Amino acid sequence: MDPIAFALKIEVATRIEDVWRLLVAAVKQIGIFRIGYHHLPPPGAPDAGLLRVENAGFGEALMEQYLSARARGIAALAALLQNTVRPIYLDEMASLDALSPREALHLGRYRIQGIKNGLGLQVFGPNGRNGVLAIDIARTVRLSPEVLEALRWVCQAMHLRYCELLIPALGKMPSLSSREAEILGWVARGKSNATIAEILGISAHTVDAHLRRIYLKLGVYDRMSAALRGLGFGLIPADILSQ
Repeated sequence: MDPIAFALKIEVATRIEDVWRLLVAAVKQIGIFRIGYHHLPPPGAPDAGLLRVENAGFGEALMEQYLSARARGIAALAALLQNTVRPIYLDEMASLDALSPREALHLGRYRIQGIKNGLGLQVFGPNGRNGVLAIDIARTVRLSPEVLEALRWVCQAMHLRYCELLIPALGKMPSLSSREAEILGWVARGKSNATIAEILGISAHTVDAHLRRIYLKLGVYDRMSAALRGLGFGLIPADILSQ
């Protein structure tokens, strides 16, 4: 499995399903025949409420178990992956004292269904559009460092190309003026209209007028929803968020 060759192949793929198919073919070269991918749009994104899951080899029962656990907040591996940057092996999860009884039971059910040596890893995309992958390692408890790094790179490349093809299909993104984006950035940081007015050297009435236009453009009715949608659409200047 050559990450560079894989990246060149998916670069010319024009359909999401082809990008996924190429990843499945690539990981088969190192003996991985079961892999799943959960695409996680950020809060406020136009597809934030949609379920987008790709699956090769896990079967319906395992997928239903994962989705049910996710809905009930007990998908421990997925939850932990979203708070780390390194891959996690299933046996590492079993040794965690922080697992609740329900989470431990959920992981145990994977083993009952034949997932003995699982691996989870996270991939990262634009504006917090991330994803998690679950991989069944059938023959060994640990991948070699070289194979693991190659696997991480091809999964990351797949996710970025997946995002690149998906985002334009979500429809035309709203457009904010530079002033509106600036104000929305300060809203996302929890600043009041009066404080924003003081920061920008304008009146609170002007800030309120800008916010009304922002709500209209984003299709929302309150500050929190506007901030979430602005973050999900990537409309807020990064320099404001970092201040």
